[in-house]
Amino acid sequence: MDEAALRGYLRSGLCSGGFAPLIKTIVASAGQQVEIGQSVTVDHVALPYSALASRDGKWRPLTPHAGGVVPNGFVFLHSDFVGSFDSRYFGPIPAAGILGLAQEVLTFAP
Repeated sequence: MDEAALRGYLRSGLCSGGFAPLIKTIVASAGQQVEIGQSVTVDHVALPYSALASRDGKWRPLTPHAGGVVPNGFVFLHSDFVGSFDSRYFGPIPAAGILGLAQEVLTFAP
């Protein structure tokens, strides 16, 4: 997450470190196998919209996480948005950091 902060991916907010919460989907929890190649698989099932980018929007290189078994007390996060900075790059995060369930309130499509 230090790299995400240095690159300006995170907004400021009330979470630990002074950052705003991330809104992502939990796609794997403790004990599940995550493989990261051209895309992501969880327990050998391909995750839709999980292709990896080699560079971010400012053309800086992105390094994917190595993958592996999600450790106890951790979760693996994903977003369907192609430019999302999620566990594909920073790996599993402690489940204790989850604040709650985000629910859609209003959707606007231009």
